[in-house]
Amino acid sequence: MMDETVGGKRNRTARQMVAGTEPGPTIYLQLAGVVLFWGANWPLMKLALVDIGPLAFCAVRLVGTIVSLALLAPLLRYPLLPQRGERLMLAVVGLLQVGGMMGLSNIGLQFVSPGRASVLAYTMQMWTLPLGLLLLGERISKRQAAAALLTFAGVVVFFNPALVNWSDVNALIGNGFLIGCAISWALGATLYRRRLWRTPFWTQIFWQVAASAAVMAPLALFAETAHPINWSGSLLAVIAYNCLIATGLCYWWWSKALSVMPASQAGQIVCLVPVTALLLSAIFDSEPLSLGVLLSVALIGGGIALSARVR
Repeated sequence: MMDETVGGKRNRTARQMVAGTEPGPTIYLQLAGVVLFWGANWPLMKLALVDIGPLAFCAVRLVGTIVSLALLAPLLRYPLLPQRGERLMLAVVGLLQVGGMMGLSNIGLQFVSPGRASVLAYTMQMWTLPLGLLLLGERISKRQAAAALLTFAGVVVFFNPALVNWSDVNALIGNGFLIGCAISWALGATLYRRRLWRTPFWTQIFWQVAASAAVMAPLALFAETAHPINWSGSLLAVIAYNCLIATGLCYWWWSKALSVMPASQAGQIVCLVPVTALLLSAIFDSEPLSLGVLLSVALIGGGIALSARVR
């Protein structure tokens, strides 16, 4: 799922890479690929959790991602160590935006359908506004407030008794973890915005993933000793997809897009990820698309797009 969680939309270093360059058709095709591959990853992650515990899956993904990013380093010519004075804070941001977000979303996915899970995870835009006000003293414009209210209205609709069985403890736990995933993601993004970074974009990603793996691997060993891993062909395929496609290839395309267009513009396109996940889940997992679900997705999607537009 790694999507733009590692400071992608907020990466001021990447914004300054190339000025005055107009994005061509290839960039838009690559962003469409990012939306498709990140959206498809939600149903795939749900499939993987049949054979592996949520924290172990997170740890395996992170370790595999570290290997793929280390192999990319000579090609993209980036160092593996961040600038001095930035390593600790980048690690904290990574634990929130990568480790926390991935771990909480994987736990939630055990109890919630992948389409619904992706939509709830992408409500992070709504949580960045109050966190920005509290931690950064940022002013909330009327437009931003409207975006947050749209998203919140969609969340309320998503939790109405027609769509969530309030007597099902597992369903409530799963949805709660996914809201926690969005808040963890938003908190990491808010802390990331507190300063300008001198460390290159790819180095930031590697360091944040490495910090998350250093915490998640021992946590998975401790918490999931009773959950054996079934190394099936489907699990290995999903892990390879996450490390090579959803992380390596998609982040490469994402960084190329950020080099020629504003992050807010690229972010609006990536807002289609939960919609893609929901549609693919409906097609392949028979996830129901009731009127209430469509209304909720429309409200949340509208809030996300409006929020991305004002940044």
